[in-house]
Amino acid sequence: MPTNITNLTQEQVARMPEWRGKWLKIGLSTEPGDLEAGAQAMRNMYASAKLKQPRVVLRMSSPYGAIIGGLMAEALLSAKVSGAQVRDQVWAQVWAQVGAQVRAQVRAQVGDQVGDQVRDQVGDQVGDQVGDQVRDQVWAQVWAQVGAQVRAQVRA
Repeated sequence: MPTNITNLTQEQVARMPEWRGKWLKIGLSTEPGDLEAGAQAMRNMYASAKLKQPRVVLRMSSPYGAIIGGLMAEALLSAKVSGAQVRDQVWAQVWAQVGAQVRAQVRAQVGDQVGDQVRDQVGDQVGDQVGDQVRDQVWAQVWAQVGAQVRAQVRA
């Protein structure tokens, strides 16, 4: 039975930057993958877990293609439906998923940008207007008081 690792050796700690770089490069790669090797690895994992193999292994060229292809395959394999029904179902599901993701991203980005701009513009405008009004009112009050005192002293 395997044991859990609780501590790393100094050699393992020293190699962390190497491994981080390797796996970061793999994760960020946009190079085409080896689709057959990936499918075989997936079949091996199902076999190791003693799970029933999938009926179909899709090999798609992009994550977006995998979403569309997966939805189409699911619809086709789960029931006998027409091409138009599959198209409509896939479109509805894709629209719901992609729409939700796009709405969330737009809300976040636009919300931040618009919020900053509105705060800046409204803050400046309101600040200027309030500042002008307060300055005018204070000036009027001070002028009236000072003027009254000066006039009273001059008369005396």
